[in-house]
Amino acid sequence: MAWNDRTVGLVTGLLAPLAGFLIYGLLYVNVIRPHHDLGWFVQDLFLGTRRYQAPVLSLSLLADVPLFFWFDRKGRVEAMRGVVTALFIHGAVIVALWI
Repeated sequence: MAWNDRTVGLVTGLLAPLAGFLIYGLLYVNVIRPHHDLGWFVQDLFLGTRRYQAPVLSLSLLADVPLFFWFDRKGRVEAMRGVVTALFIHGAVIVALWI
């Protein structure tokens, strides 16, 4: 499979927000609420509180930005389109959570 493929961009664009979610969660429990752990962040704050789901998912999408620009720097236009498609998919999920 070539790296300049829309499927590669879509898959990496869907997986990068998972890394962004974990990074945000680790920052949150280590800097903002140091008396909690990552399990609390995932179970109680994210899954347990509906009003925080859309904002946390929105912040986790920032992980797609370096991926998009890395594909741009390497000249992989089709992979960039896959990342943008993944952003639209995540955006639809976030809008559905807000409604």
